[in-house]
Amino acid sequence: MKTESYSARSLVVCAALLISAWVSGPVFATDDGPRAYWKARAGTQVFSFQFLNLNMQASGAQQFAPGLYLYPNSDTEANVMVASWATHFTLFKTPSSFAVNVAGGSVDAAVDTGAIPPGYLPPDVEPGGWISQSASGFGDPSMQLTMNLFGTPPLISSVDLLNYEPTWTLDAAVMLAVPIGQYESDQVVNMGLNRWYGRVALPFKVHFGRFTPGYMTSLEFTPSVWLFAENDDFVGTKLDNDSMVQLEGHLTHDFTSTFFASLDLLYRAGFQSKIDGVEVGEELDIGDLGFTFNYQVTGNVALRASYSSNVFGDNEVKNSTIRIQFVYGWHRLVENMKKLQHH
Repeated sequence: MKTESYSARSLVVCAALLISAWVSGPVFATDDGPRAYWKARAGTQVFSFQFLNLNMQASGAQQFAPGLYLYPNSDTEANVMVASWATHFTLFKTPSSFAVNVAGGSVDAAVDTGAIPPGYLPPDVEPGGWISQSASGFGDPSMQLTMNLFGTPPLISSVDLLNYEPTWTLDAAVMLAVPIGQYESDQVVNMGLNRWYGRVALPFKVHFGRFTPGYMTSLEFTPSVWLFAENDDFVGTKLDNDSMVQLEGHLTHDFTSTFFASLDLLYRAGFQSKIDGVEVGEELDIGDLGFTFNYQVTGNVALRASYSSNVFGDNEVKNSTIRIQFVYGWHRLVENMKKLQHH
C-alpha cells in the first residue's frame, strides 16, 4: 500500500509540474504569461500553440514601435499564431530549458500620413489623409535559453520532484530573434523587423503555501531589457531604436487542483526611434493590466485564456490583447508510470 500511495502521489506531482512548465513563447508585443518559468523535471517536452488578437489605437500618439504594431497616428489590428517547443534539462547542475518559437499571421494598419514627415513616407504616398497597409506571413522566429540561478535543485528523478518545495527562485533568460520573417522594405507595416533583436531577463518568483496542486500560490516578477540592431532598409532609410525596458508581473493562485488564475501586469518604456539619426515619435510608456484563466484538462493537456489592456502610461495609446493557448507536454518516464497505473 505504501508503494502504491507513493506512486500515485508521484504521478500527480509529475503531471502537475509537467503542465506548469509553460513555453514562454516570447512575442515582442506581448508578455510571457504566468508560471512561464516554473521548472519541470529534466526530460520534459512541451508544445504550445497560441492565438493572439492585438488591437492598437494610437490615433492621437506619436509613438513608433513596429514590433508592438504601434505607428504614429494609427489604428492597427494583428492576428498572430505562435507555435513553440521547449525541452527541460539540467545544465551545469542547474534546471534549464531551451525553447524555439515560430510566429505567423497578419497585421492591418490605417495610418494618418499627416503625422509622418514626407521623406519617411512609402513611395508614391503624399502627406495628408489616411493610408492602409497590411502584411501577412511568418514573423521572426526566436529561441530562448533559461537557467536557474537560485532556489531550484536539479529535478531529475521522481524523488527530486517530491522533495521540491520552492520558496523563492531566480532565473536568467536570454532570447534571440532571427530576422527572416516577412519583410517588404517599401512598407511601414511588416510581420518581420529586418534586424536582429533579443532580450535579457531575470525572472523572479516567490511561492506561498503548500507546493501541491490545488494549493499553490506565487508572486512573479520578470524585469528584462530588449536590445535591437539597426534596420538598414526601412523605406529607404535606416531605423534605430534605443533599448526597451520591460517589467512583467503575475499573482497566481490555484482555485482547484486543475484550475488556476492570475492577475497580470506588463509595463514597457523606452524604445526611442531614430530614422537616419533623427528622433521620430516619442518613447514608449505603456502599462497593461489583465487576467489569465488556466484549466488543466488532463495530465498532458492544458488550456489558457487571457486578456489585458493598458490602464496607465500614455493615455493616447489604447491597446488590448486576447490570448488563447493550448499546451501539450509529456515526459517518457511519467507516461510509462501512467501505463503501470492501469495494470
